[in-house]
Parts: sequence; structure tokens; C-alpha cells
Amino acid sequence: MRAALRWRFASNYLSTLLFIGLAYWLVTRVSNFHQQTLQAQWDLSPLGIDGALSVQQVYLSLIALYAVVLVPYYVRYPWLHSKSFVFLRGLWMGLRRKKQRRGSIAATRALSPSRYGASPLLPWVSPKTKQAGLALLLKFYFAPLMLNWCLLHINDMLNSLLNTRAGIDAGFPMRVLFDSSLYWSLFQLILFVDTLLFTLGYMIEAPSLGNRIRSVEPTFFGWFVCLASYPPFNEFTGRYLPWQSADFPHLSHDALHFGVNIVLLLSLAIFSWASVSLGFKASNLTNRGIVTHGPYGIVRHPAYAAKNFAWLLGTLPALVVAFAAGWRDVAYVVAVFCGWTLIYVLRALTEERHLLMLNNGYAQYMGKVRYRFIPGVI
Repeated sequence: MRAALRWRFASNYLSTLLFIGLAYWLVTRVSNFHQQTLQAQWDLSPLGIDGALSVQQVYLSLIALYAVVLVPYYVRYPWLHSKSFVFLRGLWMGLRRKKQRRGSIAATRALSPSRYGASPLLPWVSPKTKQAGLALLLKFYFAPLMLNWCLLHINDMLNSLLNTRAGIDAGFPMRVLFDSSLYWSLFQLILFVDTLLFTLGYMIEAPSLGNRIRSVEPTFFGWFVCLASYPPFNEFTGRYLPWQSADFPHLSHDALHFGVNIVLLLSLAIFSWASVSLGFKASNLTNRGIVTHGPYGIVRHPAYAAKNFAWLLGTLPALVVAFAAGWRDVAYVVAVFCGWTLIYVLRALTEERHLLMLNNGYAQYMGKVRYRFIPGVI
């Protein structure tokens, strides 16, 4: 029994370290996108520290911490099989089955060649192995990206808070203070909360947290509509749907300017509230259990609805310019906004199809929360 436990611990621990090492090599030596992501710097001068901290340094520190924490983790949960081990074992067994099947088919063809045409396409990797591989791919792509965004939001938030304090001390008018730093302090704080939770969600899985990945989106289309809104893939999307929305729409009328941007911040706050409600279950393309509290008790996709409404408000300056230019420009701005909205509608639909694949209560949740985006409407 002890020997079996030691073998399981070693297989889980070493296979996970192998995946982490391979992922680190890929993001630092092969993927140009991830190399640029890891080079981002966090300026520490607002904290009174001379120097900067790179995403790569934080990434390395987290890897070292991960290597230490995994020891008590796999000791506490000896019944677990790590996704790295499941994938490697499934890949090895699948290759062996494929080789054996090829040999069997070749021998049968030699005995009766007229009965066999081209070799059929036989699945040689099990669904469980594919799911483990997709989960590893998901973590490989999103963890560095979310970590980068999280650190950048911290840096920008601290700078904006210091500028806000300096503006107050200098007696800036409210509009100047709001435009120069106060708005951005709140904006970065909201996005920091969101990216922090998603960073933790991609990096941490534990039975005690109830956030283990039960399944990963299995279809190409589901991955396609999700990644279409994330870098570097959104550069391709942007060729056909050039971005029209501003993070901070400037309007000449003070009351309208404050009103639109405060509502935009409230929309983003709802977006972040949805992430808080997900907690450690926050991640894309995964089924980690159904969340029914917070904004998810009102609509099924509050984050998408809130984000798209914020983008609609951010599109107002482009619409004002378009109205002055003519109806074709207006139609173009509206079409681009609708195109990006369609991407998120498709994301919602593919997510629901995925969540309905398992008997995990999502069908019952849909019966209780009838509307996807807007209560009483759709």
C-alpha cells in the first residue's frame, strides 16, 4: 500500500513538474507572444522601492512556490491523478493501442486483402486523455496572460491613486481630477479584482475549494469564439471588426460626461462582481461547478452583459463622430459593435452547450434563471 502511494505521489509530482518546465520553456523560448507578455515590468517606485519587477520574475517565483506547495498537496490528496500524469499515461497507452491495432489490421489484410480498403480513422486517445490535454493547454495559455494583466493593473492603479492624491492636494477642479486620475484609479481597481481572481482560478485547483476542472470545452468552435477576444488572436479579429469603443469616453457636456462614465464604471463593477461570485472557479472554457449566487442569480451571463454594455457606452464618442460624417459611418460603427457582441453571444451559447453535457445541475439552473443577459428581455 505504501509503495503504491509513493508511486502515485512520484508520478503526480514529477509529471506536473515536467509540464511546468515544458510550459516555461515554451513561453520563454518558443512563443513570441508569451515572451512579450513576460517582459512586462511592474514599476515599484510608487511603493518607494527603486527598481522594477518583471512578469517573468513573478512567474519564476510562483513556479518555485508551486514546486514546494505541490508536495503537501499530493500527500493530502493521494487519490488524485494530476492532469499531467493522466495526459502522459493516456498518450503512451494510446500510442501502444494504435501500434497494436495497426499490426492487427495489417495481418488481417494479408490474409484477406479484398475485404479491406483504406485504413479507417480509429480514435487512439481516450476522451479522458483529451480532456487532460485541453486543461493543460488552457493553463499554459491563460495563466501567464492573466498574471501579466493583473500586475499591470496593480501598477496602473497605484500610479493613478498617487496622481489622485496629488491632484486633490493641488486643488484640481473635479472634471480635471476625474479625467486625469480618479476615473482610472477605479477602472484599474475593478479590472485588477477580475484578473486576480482569474489568475488564481487558472493556477489553483483543490478539492477543498470545490473548483476542480470537471470538463473542458471539447469543440474547436467553442475555443475559437473564446480566443477571438484574447491576444494575440484578437489582432486577427480586429482586422474585420476594428475596435470602436473607448475605455474612457470623453463628452463635452460635463453632466453627460460624468453620467456616462460613472455608469460605465458601474457596469464594469458588475462584470467584476461576477468574477468575485465565481471565486476560485473563475476560468474560461471550463466546467468547474455551477454558481447561482450574486449576479448569476439574476441572469446566466452577467459578466458578458455588463462588459458589452460598458463597450456600448464607450462607443458613444465614435457614434457622435459618425453621425457628423453620415449614415454609412454610423452603420459601420454599429455593425462593428454588433459583431463583437455576437462573439460574446456565441461564447454564451457554446458555454451553455458545454455545461449541459454533464448532469451537474445546469439544466435546473436554467429553469430558475430564465434570462441570459437582460432580466425579463433575453
